[in-house]
Amino acid sequence: MTYGCDTSFLMRILTNHPKPLSLKVIETAYKRVLEGCVFEISDTTLSEAYYALQASYGVSKADALLLLRKISVAKGFAVSDHARDVLALPNLERARPGFVDRLIHGGYLADNKTTVACEKSFRRLPLTDVLP
Repeated sequence: MTYGCDTSFLMRILTNHPKPLSLKVIETAYKRVLEGCVFEISDTTLSEAYYALQASYGVSKADALLLLRKISVAKGFAVSDHARDVLALPNLERARPGFVDRLIHGGYLADNKTTVACEKSFRRLPLTDVLP
């Protein structure tokens, strides 16, 4: 069985907070992974977790990305192919366009769509139309 992860579920695993709920979530996830289940993490959930780690938990961009990289390759967890590619980029915490913009672009690219944007940094990416 494949489950879709909500941000609240993912945050319990990433932050171990609040402790009682986090322990229950981790225990449940562990048992289900042992049973062969997969927890799919959408690009939206990755984006929300990225910002929540920084805004609510004081985690740096680099450390937030590290946590997301680790969970994206953990047994029993899955992310989209383009999210895996984006998370593998070196120095992603300083990249322009940044993590979330690259997830958005990757989603459109995977569907053979051109991304329209107003940010000049998008010119670095294929299949973009940057408006002045």
